[in-house]
Amino acid sequence: MELSQLIYTSTCTDAMTPRMAYQVSAQSVAVCEQLGLTGRVFANNRQALAMTEGPTEIVRQYFQAVSADILVEATLLHYDRVIEAREFSDYSVWLNLGEEFAFCDKVRRLTEQSVQDALPAYPSAKLRIMATAYLYGDMLATG
Repeated sequence: MELSQLIYTSTCTDAMTPRMAYQVSAQSVAVCEQLGLTGRVFANNRQALAMTEGPTEIVRQYFQAVSADILVEATLLHYDRVIEAREFSDYSVWLNLGEEFAFCDKVRRLTEQSVQDALPAYPSAKLRIMATAYLYGDMLATG
């Protein structure tokens, strides 16, 4: 079975509240686990960086579903590449929403310190470059 990794960013509409973002994130985890997808999503109130991997056809269909979501204003696919092995052992979402939530094992708080816990110990160059480019002050700041 061919595996692919997609790395993309998205911007949500103003209708996406922090509470909705948390609920959507929990649903995303459940769907991705059911589909056999692994990866990470890092998000704040308006933007997200997603790294999703799994069977090529399924991961591409998942990306199309995210792109078509009415709460998503724009998506930009940075990489769609075939991989020999997964870089992530599971799927989780890391959030910086400016509000307190009962975070859990798969939906976690995004901070400057937690980013390192979320990434693989030895990420591929593409994954490391994208994480470095997008996980900076704006992503870690709410608003």
